[in-house]
Amino acid sequence: MRTHLSNRCRVHHCSKPSASRFSPYCHRHKSIHRRQGAPDQTAITITELRPFRDRVLARIASNETSPLWAHLEDRWITIVSEAKTDAKRSVGNRYQRSAAYEFINISMDCDPRQIIVTTLAMFVLWHDMPWRFRSDAAFRIQLARRVRALSGRHSGQVYDHRTGKQKRIYREMTPKAGNIIGQKLSSAFGATGFQLALLDKRAREDALKAQDAIATALKELQ
Repeated sequence: MRTHLSNRCRVHHCSKPSASRFSPYCHRHKSIHRRQGAPDQTAITITELRPFRDRVLARIASNETSPLWAHLEDRWITIVSEAKTDAKRSVGNRYQRSAAYEFINISMDCDPRQIIVTTLAMFVLWHDMPWRFRSDAAFRIQLARRVRALSGRHSGQVYDHRTGKQKRIYREMTPKAGNIIGQKLSSAFGATGFQLALLDKRAREDALKAQDAIATALKELQ
């Protein structure tokens, strides 16, 4: 594609020419925007999400008998059921069908609890570190990518004749399909995720108050 030299990429600190006269971004940031949800959004990694998953798992473990978890699993089952219906439609929104196939693939590989924990962890991360996401749309794409990564059906291997080895390739989602996935997961689990984050915040505040009370009491000792 020929670069349109009269326009410059709108991303801060990037002065490269825009990808075309119709694009606000250079080729690199246009690609990032498509894959990550914003031109300056970086991917949320498994390592980065792990402590938030651990917090969600700890909350579940301390409330194992709560009916909440079964209700959330029922919501996932509903999402998959709706996806199967959308996938069978021969007409309609192709991005809706694409998102439906993604949900079906995820459900075939993953336990519902695994999906729920990952989704809730993403909302706890968003609550604690809102600056980590450049926009609501970027969050939805990152949420979709992390849940999708739980399944191996979006990747495969091909033979690389140059190296003589198998090379892993990934099938990227379209941004619109990713947004649909993120929106559905947000509607189903977002309120619970934010509530867990608030409970964690309250627990941390209570712990600090207890520490302050002990410190004050120590100072008052004769």
